[in-house]
Amino acid sequence: MTVLSRPIQMKGDEDEILVAAFKQGDEKAFDRLFEKYRLPVYSVCYRFLRSDADTQEVVLDIFTKIFHNIQKFNEKSKFFTWMYRIAVNTSLSFKRSHKARAITSDPITISRSLEERIHMKVAINDALNNLPERQRMCFILRYYEGYTYREIGDIMRITSGAVKAHHHHAVKKLRHLLKGWL
Repeated sequence: MTVLSRPIQMKGDEDEILVAAFKQGDEKAFDRLFEKYRLPVYSVCYRFLRSDADTQEVVLDIFTKIFHNIQKFNEKSKFFTWMYRIAVNTSLSFKRSHKARAITSDPITISRSLEERIHMKVAINDALNNLPERQRMCFILRYYEGYTYREIGDIMRITSGAVKAHHHHAVKKLRHLLKGWL
């Protein structure tokens, strides 16, 4: 009988239980982890890649990596921390190896306010891309994903103080880069 063949009343950390079950051969445990985290992973990756097609490709790559490497996960950190580290690193690697897709629009068919929002989003995306990698990562994980400084530190393998410094510098640079929009 597999661990997930009946409704589960989990005590303790659900991720730990699912990881242990998958390591013992229960593939339904991996399916549950996938369903639990596919949208949050997509969201993080999209913040880096800004393309639905690229993000979907990277998310599949991330879960393939997790599937094949979960035996190496040593439970010294939380599962989501390990997974998000893979997600961020895979997104950054993909971005470095692929050119960003150009955003095209037909200004004649787009209303003025929508066109302004598109330009603002492009400006924000450009400003984020102009940040150093660690500052961009800290800002995205804090502002868009809502992680605490400590959680970001765990994901990035740096101290909370370093995260705060990177985030502070990112905000300062973004204010400067976006001064025409603010």
